[in-house]
Amino acid sequence: MWIRFLLVFFWLVPAAAFAQSHPIVLLINSYDSQYPWSEALTRGVKDEFSATIPDYDLHVEYMDERRFLDDEQYHRLLVDLLKYKYRRYTPEIIIAGDDLAYNFMLEHAETLFPGTPVVFSGVNVFDPDALADKPNFTGIQEGMEIQGNLALIRQLQPEVERIVLLGDRTELGQRMVRRALAIKAQWETDSAKSRVQLDIWDDFTLRELNERVKVLGKNTAILMMAIHMDNEGTYFSYRYDLPLLAKHSPVPIYGMWGTLLIGNCVIGGLMNDPYQHGRNATKIAVRILNGTPVETIPVKDKAAYAPVFDYPVLENFQIDLDRLPPDSKIVGKPVSYYEEHMALVNTTVAVVLVLLGIISALMVNIYQRRRAQKQLDEFNHSLETLVERRTQELDARNQELKKASKILQSLAYTDPLTGLGNRRAGASELKARIERRQDMEPLCHVALLDIDFFKQINDTHGHPAGDAVLCAVGQVLTENIRATDRVYRWGGEEFLLLMTCQEAGECAELLQRLRTQITQLSVGDVERITISIGTAAFVGDDSFDSILHRVDQALYAAKHNGRNQVVAF
Repeated sequence: MWIRFLLVFFWLVPAAAFAQSHPIVLLINSYDSQYPWSEALTRGVKDEFSATIPDYDLHVEYMDERRFLDDEQYHRLLVDLLKYKYRRYTPEIIIAGDDLAYNFMLEHAETLFPGTPVVFSGVNVFDPDALADKPNFTGIQEGMEIQGNLALIRQLQPEVERIVLLGDRTELGQRMVRRALAIKAQWETDSAKSRVQLDIWDDFTLRELNERVKVLGKNTAILMMAIHMDNEGTYFSYRYDLPLLAKHSPVPIYGMWGTLLIGNCVIGGLMNDPYQHGRNATKIAVRILNGTPVETIPVKDKAAYAPVFDYPVLENFQIDLDRLPPDSKIVGKPVSYYEEHMALVNTTVAVVLVLLGIISALMVNIYQRRRAQKQLDEFNHSLETLVERRTQELDARNQELKKASKILQSLAYTDPLTGLGNRRAGASELKARIERRQDMEPLCHVALLDIDFFKQINDTHGHPAGDAVLCAVGQVLTENIRATDRVYRWGGEEFLLLMTCQEAGECAELLQRLRTQITQLSVGDVERITISIGTAAFVGDDSFDSILHRVDQALYAAKHNGRNQVVAF
């Protein structure tokens, strides 16, 4: 009974050691991987997970909704794809980036991933009633800072008489438009604001939009809510179409989406940061993975919006920088020589002041220096003599230290018994080969050679006899390996052999030949010596630990199967 228990125990322990220790996380992005917003959000998720989740356990999917917006057939195919793909890799938590991924998960999460927690971020138009029967959903609303940006425009352009808000006819665009219409209705009832006309444009082709902005009056501003495509289904690129729109517009364009807009001819605005979205959503996901129930984590009302501006565009429209909010970030602003080299300038000034102080002190004490010059010359002569003698002594000691260093280095990397490289030298060479394996065309093999029944040799014939056997085996290995191979004493009765072979069978033949030659050894009273050999070739992205692990397994198999044999894994 005890034997059966031990067999089961030693069978289960190695299996448990290889069990997956990290949860699988699925990140679903609304857009494509080239879209700057999605790229920044994904980077934020990866950076926040970097200390807890390996990259290979973070699965990232892109819905590409800017190209397939409101395409029901595409959504059905996407559901089928995710269902097929993640039946093998079941995620323990899902992060949904932006509105479209969030709405997709609202509709399909229970079909695809029943009961799996979902953390969303970047939801512009949020309806809390949608989560009434979704206890496993939580996250962060992105919201829209329309009102804040309208106030900011009036602050920067006090003479503004008209503000045009840009949206589109997509489902997400219309949600934003409805929010803008509600704000417009409130705006018109406020006497302080009603003098500024709010217009909402959402039905146009890109060509029509470029023509319409050309005729806008000088006391006008544009607030970009979001454009995914025009009314003909033409994709709107923030990298290419937005600069063209700004080129046609005689008035500044403001916006809310920092990563998409800054650097593409938009003046700026109260903007949010998708990278921070990703990090903040991931912090919530980590709390859930650590055991916090989803239902105890409330949905955060709104993401942070901060004033960010593009300096060249501010200059182009002659915006007074004193009107900017005090905590504004200004991108592209040239810095003065002093601002760029502040530390160098301050250091230089400090040095000059110190030098002036020294010069002044020298001038005050010039008389005393002349009187003491003779004594100083004598002292300098004595000092030079002393320094020369000390220098000679130091040179002699340095030579001794170099010799001692060479001796210590040799001892550090050499086995004193066999004269072979020791474990430290072998590990260093193996790691070096792993680092340059991309450049190695021949196959690189690693082998561990273990002298069979070595303890019995020591117990029967004494440790001097064991040492003699080790030296003899080491000599056979050294004399019979090729010039490109390396052998090291790995420890105890084990030797490490690193081989470079043109073909897999070449290394096997070499190891069999070494095994045969060692069986022919006779050392003193030890008439028969055999070795067991485990070997493996580098495969894929083998690391130092993984290749040695497989070699060790092969050696174990050789021992287990009767010793005096070569086993390759």
